[in-house]
Amino acid sequence: MKVISKIINGLCLAAKALCAVLFAVMLVVSLVEIVRRYVLGYSFPWADELVRYCIVGVASLGGTSAYQNPGGLVSFDLVQTHTYGKVRLILELIINTIVLGLAVFMLKNSITTIMTPSIQRQISIGLGVSMYWAYLPIVIGMGILLILAVWKYFQIAASYKNGSYGKAAPVKEEGEAE
Repeated sequence: MKVISKIINGLCLAAKALCAVLFAVMLVVSLVEIVRRYVLGYSFPWADELVRYCIVGVASLGGTSAYQNPGGLVSFDLVQTHTYGKVRLILELIINTIVLGLAVFMLKNSITTIMTPSIQRQISIGLGVSMYWAYLPIVIGMGILLILAVWKYFQIAASYKNGSYGKAAPVKEEGEAE
C-alpha cells in the first residue's frame, strides 16, 4: 500500500511540476506578447495559441492533481466538514463515484477524440503542430484523475477499517501547542 501511495504521490508531483512549467511558459509568453503588441505594435502569430494550450494543460493536470489533497478542489466541503461517521462515509463514496464516472467518461471521449484521424492530421495555424498535442493533456489529466479516484476508494476503506474515518478533529484551545 505504501509503494502504491509513493507512486501516486510521484505521479501527482510530476503533474504539478508540468503545471508549473506550463504556467511559467504561459506567463512569459503573455508578458512578451503584451510588450510586443502594445509597445512595439507587433505580435507573434503563435503566442495566443500557445497560451490557450497551456491553459488547457494547467487546468487538466492541475485540477486532477488537486483532487489528491483533501479540500484541494471545490466539493461539498461545507456539508462534509460538518458530517461524521457513516453519513460522511456515504457522502464521500457518492462524491468519489461521481468523480470516477466523470473521469471514465472524459477519458474515453478524449482518447476517442485524439485518435480520430482528422484531429491527428489537423495542424494548428499558429504553432504548426498536430492538434493531437493540444488535446493530449486532457487525456493525461483524466487518466490521473481515474487513478486517484480508484485509489481514494482504497484510502477510504483502509481508514474505515482501522476506525479513523470520519471522526471529528479534536478542538484545540486558544494558545494550545499543535
